[in-house]
Amino acid sequence: MATLLQLIPDGSAVRDMHTADLAGYVLEVLMSPGNVGGEIWNRRNFCGSVMTEYAEPRMGGDKELGAAVSAAWSWLEVNGLICRNPEQDYGWYVPTARGRAVHGHQGLRALIGAEQLPEHFLHPELLTHSRPLFFQSRFDTSVFEAFKALEVAIRAAAGLGDGDIGTQLAQAAFHPENGPLTDKSAEKGERVALMNLMSGALGSYKNPSSHRRVQLGAEEAREMIILASHLLRIVDSRKVKDNGHA
Repeated sequence: MATLLQLIPDGSAVRDMHTADLAGYVLEVLMSPGNVGGEIWNRRNFCGSVMTEYAEPRMGGDKELGAAVSAAWSWLEVNGLICRNPEQDYGWYVPTARGRAVHGHQGLRALIGAEQLPEHFLHPELLTHSRPLFFQSRFDTSVFEAFKALEVAIRAAAGLGDGDIGTQLAQAAFHPENGPLTDKSAEKGERVALMNLMSGALGSYKNPSSHRRVQLGAEEAREMIILASHLLRIVDSRKVKDNGHA
C-alpha cells in the first residue's frame, strides 16, 4: 500500500510541484494495491492523511501542502480520471476507466505528452521520425527530423537530385514558372508565395538545427512540427497530381 510520502519524501516538493504532475502521484497512491476502494478514496480523508504524514512531530498539518493535494485531486476529477462514487454521498470517489488505464504518474505523463502532439494531427512520416523524439523532450532534434522529412519528400516528389538541398531545393521544386511541384493553374503571386513558404520553412527550421544546438520548448516545437506536417501534405498533393491521380 503506497503513500504519497513514500513517493515524494520532501514536503516542499509536494507544495511546489505543478498540479498536473502532483495529480499523477496522487492517482498512483489511490490506485496502489490495498488502497482501491478504501478509506482514502474520500477526498477529505485523503488530504487529511497526507497532511498528517508530512507534519513535523507535535505540529499540525501543513495547510499549503493540503491545498496542493486538494488541487491535484480536483485536476484528476476535471480530467476524467476519477469521479464521484454513484453509490455514496458527496466526498467519495472511484476511478474511471481512463484512470485505471493511466494508473500513476508515469502513465499520466505519457497521456499528457500524447495529447500535446496528437497522432491524428501529423503526417505519417512524422509519426516515425519526429513524434517519438518530441516525447523524449528532444525538441530541437524532433523539429530537425520533421523538416528533414519535408526536404526528403520535396526531393522525391520533384524528382530532383541529392545535390539540391534546403532552400535551393524548395525554390527549384516550387519555382513559379517551371517548378515540377508548382500549380500552374494558381495565380503567379500564390505560386511565388508557396515557393517562399517552403524555402523559408526549410531555411528557418531545418538549417539552424543542422548547424548548431537550438533551445526549444515543447510549445514552440509542437507548432513547428505541425507546420512541417501541413507542408508535407501539400507536397503529397502535388505528387499525386504529377502522377495523374488527382
